[in-house]
Amino acid sequence: MSVVWAFPGQGSQRKDMGVGLFDRHPGVVARADAVLGRSVRELSADQGALRDTRALQPVLYTISALTYLDLAARGPQPDFMIGHSLGEYSALYASGAVDFETGLRLVVARAEIMGGTSGGGMLAVVGLDVDRLREVLRREGADDIDLANHNSPVQSVLSGPEESIRELAPVLRRAGAGKCVLLHISVAAHSRYMAEAARRLGAVLDTVTFREPRVPVVSNVTARPHRADEIATRLREHMCQGVRWWESLAHLVDHGVTDLVEVGPGNVLTKLWAVARAELPGPAAGVGTLVGADAGAGTEAEAETEVEVGATAEAEVEAETEVSEASREVPAAVPGAVPPGAGGVTPTEGPTGTPSLARAGRPTAERLGAARFRERYGLRLAWVASGTGDGAVGEEVCRAAREAGLAAFADSVGPVDFADQMGPSAFADPTGPSAHADPTGPAGFADPRGPSDFADPTGPAARTGPAAAPDAGPVPDGPRTAEAPAEALVQAVTAAARHGWGIGLCAGPGADRLVTLLLDRGVRHVEADHPYGPDAALVRFRFTGARRTPAGTPVARRHVLARVSGLDQAAAFLRPPSPDLLAELVRTGGLSAQEADAARELPVASDLAVQAPAGWHADGADAYQLLPSVAALAARGPGPEPVHVGLRGVVGTPEQAATAFALGAAFLVSTSLTACAPNARLSAELGRTLTEVTDDDLTWAPTERYATLGVPARVVRRGTLFPARAHLLHRLLRAHRFLVEVPAARRRHIEEEVLGGPAAGLPPGALDGRVRTTDVFRWYVRETARRTGAGDPVRPLDHQLPCDPELTHFNRAALGTGLAARQARTPGAVAGHLLTKAAELLAAGVVSRAEMRP
Repeated sequence: MSVVWAFPGQGSQRKDMGVGLFDRHPGVVARADAVLGRSVRELSADQGALRDTRALQPVLYTISALTYLDLAARGPQPDFMIGHSLGEYSALYASGAVDFETGLRLVVARAEIMGGTSGGGMLAVVGLDVDRLREVLRREGADDIDLANHNSPVQSVLSGPEESIRELAPVLRRAGAGKCVLLHISVAAHSRYMAEAARRLGAVLDTVTFREPRVPVVSNVTARPHRADEIATRLREHMCQGVRWWESLAHLVDHGVTDLVEVGPGNVLTKLWAVARAELPGPAAGVGTLVGADAGAGTEAEAETEVEVGATAEAEVEAETEVSEASREVPAAVPGAVPPGAGGVTPTEGPTGTPSLARAGRPTAERLGAARFRERYGLRLAWVASGTGDGAVGEEVCRAAREAGLAAFADSVGPVDFADQMGPSAFADPTGPSAHADPTGPAGFADPRGPSDFADPTGPAARTGPAAAPDAGPVPDGPRTAEAPAEALVQAVTAAARHGWGIGLCAGPGADRLVTLLLDRGVRHVEADHPYGPDAALVRFRFTGARRTPAGTPVARRHVLARVSGLDQAAAFLRPPSPDLLAELVRTGGLSAQEADAARELPVASDLAVQAPAGWHADGADAYQLLPSVAALAARGPGPEPVHVGLRGVVGTPEQAATAFALGAAFLVSTSLTACAPNARLSAELGRTLTEVTDDDLTWAPTERYATLGVPARVVRRGTLFPARAHLLHRLLRAHRFLVEVPAARRRHIEEEVLGGPAAGLPPGALDGRVRTTDVFRWYVRETARRTGAGDPVRPLDHQLPCDPELTHFNRAALGTGLAARQARTPGAVAGHLLTKAAELLAAGVVSRAEMRP
């Protein structure tokens, strides 16, 4: 039994058609409001506005999208999707070919173009088959009339000049047409007369990159499934070519479709499917299922075995003409509408008595993970391409990931570097000129970022600015790559905002200024590396633009994917911000009173990524053990939308991916696997090293973060002295507070062999006037992490190369295959391989936890 989800077009509108939907999906509604500049809820209730195609088309698109989300949350994806005219845009969104907001902007442009077109007319014809209709047109010399819709063997719509259309109606009645209805419109939709409108829409379509639909979407123009590289062309042609609906239904029947589910208001497409069921040869077809405002009327639709040619059929044709009908009243609400909270789905029984929406279906790569997570980020696959924070993942990798239908987060330089690089020219520096002072001393130890890099984590520098955590704590990881000018940072953030990927955000000094840039450029997503929990900068990012809907539901416009490695840390992100922090942000202008009010009922994180605990954790729990517990905690969190929980940096084989989804993972995040992509910002030598490392090539080494605590991180030890020298310097700082206290012979060895020169150039402690061993350690760790613009390490003999466990697992599994080479490891190829194989494994066993979830 195969299923198609069908999205209706203009004319299917009903009064109160959004009842319940808006409250169940406040986040999507807020995004629609932002695109439209007006409340979609108010528009849907304004019958006067809905008589204008420029308002009606965006509202119907949004209603269909929300209905799809309800349906996808309760059952598996269908085998096909299809949309009638305007509904085709909804189908393309639901299939993952385009994200919600981009689809809505296209619909808005389409509606504006159609609303400004006039000079034509349309005629609905009932009772003549299409061949007879064309014969009459040829006989009468009506060569200025086009076939706009072919809905069924006896239902068609003609388009052309209004005078010609009027003259043709009596001729068609004499030729045997049962009904000829002149539609109250002023445009010849889906005809040659829309060529200029098609050209204008084409200019808009050319700005959009469509993804390959994860479920085949049948085109109205070709009656065959869309291909990603042809979607823009087909949508442009759609403006001036007819809707081949009957041929599309025939194609579906030929491919074994037995059930149609109408996703949106009305039941026109369900009744047309009943005609196809009776007329077209093929497998025993099931009755269509209604989803949305007419779901309660499904019994009547199921009982019909044939569609009467008459007033009912005529109304169906008229309803699907895809244009504004100023004289028509919006139909009254249909009895039996789906009550709020029902999910928008009414399963019905097919011929075998099996609920048509309860079929098991085979897991596929596109079905794994959470449907709402994919919708939130506009994804084809529930996969996030991230990095290890070393600067390897930049615009090139993120662009490739997005084109493959994945989420992506670019590595961000540490907040300290951001503050120093941006400097006073971009943002006023609240810490004053000392943060930008140039150090003096030998070049071997002069740090180009200034002495702030060596500030004592317990001193004033770490607590300066609104972004500092209440407890400040140790300074987070510092720079990972060679310094970039302020312009490059702005360009990177602008690219992320324009193309829909996110930016990594670390806690610490300077983070607030980075958040200011992110908000200024319109970035919607960040990946938060905040080991102490959320700070003021992260809260400001998350809740800028937050508000309450007219129904009082709190909604946040921005998303925070937070890395967590324990239940306490997860709980901190799942709580709303503290009242004191919100009050301080309101007092300092970081948030408005309205934004803070909405924040009081929402979690700081929209999504959580469980990662392998760092070496200092003693609880013994790994990421797979933590996942179910964190997911259970998230399920009890506040807010109207779910907080999705996934795994980060630990899935490198299909077996591990299948296990993750079986445990309930909503998504997966790749880190080191992303960093060794062919377009990552790593030298060829380092990239080759990553593709070859095994478990024996990894070790633990102390990092800059939590330096005084001795927290290690996984790094590659092949071809570098970094692990051994980092351990040496860390033991030094644990034994001596100041470098001068180290015995002379040992100090000389460290300076000459490890540091490369005397340490006199290092900035002294703020109070003691002496170089601290902690500063020496931090300087060394930062220097080993720096790379040139080409990705080469600045210190080749002791460079630092982070590595998560997923990479060694993947390398071992890919040995001897096409994915062993770095050039083959694009984000799309890696994600596609792992998820496809995982779906195959799950198809052979338990699939219930792997299917699409809300």
